[in-house]
Amino acid sequence: MQSIPKGVYSHMALRKRWLILSFSLSILGFGIGYLVFKQVLIGFIGSLVGQFLAIVDYIDRRSTANKWIEEMLSELHIDIDDFEGALTLERVLEQVNMQTIEVEKNPVRTRGKDVRGFTGGVLESDLDEQQAIRPVSKHDVYADLEQDLTIAEQVKAEADKRYAEHAQQRWEEAERNDPDLIEAGVTRLGDLVTTDYFEKNQDSKAISKLTSDQSSSDEK
Repeated sequence: MQSIPKGVYSHMALRKRWLILSFSLSILGFGIGYLVFKQVLIGFIGSLVGQFLAIVDYIDRRSTANKWIEEMLSELHIDIDDFEGALTLERVLEQVNMQTIEVEKNPVRTRGKDVRGFTGGVLESDLDEQQAIRPVSKHDVYADLEQDLTIAEQVKAEADKRYAEHAQQRWEEAERNDPDLIEAGVTRLGDLVTTDYFEKNQDSKAISKLTSDQSSSDEK
């Protein structure tokens, strides 16, 4: 859970701090100026200096608070419209914590991008061929990580299995009814390579026909 860092105040707290600090420094500046120089004018000047210091403190802390708000908004891509015009530290913190909890519940799962496998270290270059491959299967630290499928995963696995069986049946049926396979006297599409089917049915304009059909379909 995020929390407002030390030294960052809400705008309301900053206003209260500015009023108290301005009043205190004004009295302190007036007292020092009057007691040291025995002149009321110098006391008023000291009071103005105290108010100036209070304003500088307010501006600095307000800038720090606004910077923290901007960092939080950009870090989690929070939409300003979610605050309905009340962009305060407390509301920002509430939105940040809500999104943090959501992110923790739904982590982004990604696959490794190194085609050579897990290395466990930092490569000097993405094309470093000297880096040894460390297959995951040879590390005990990755043992016993597999668990039973959840109900949703079981349903998906069963659906994938049935779809694969259905696709295989449709493929075999298409091969049985293919006139070219029947004419060549073979039962599988791959067996056509062993016959003279392609020599007998070759077409020197096949590529041009294919490209023209492709162009006409793109124009539509």
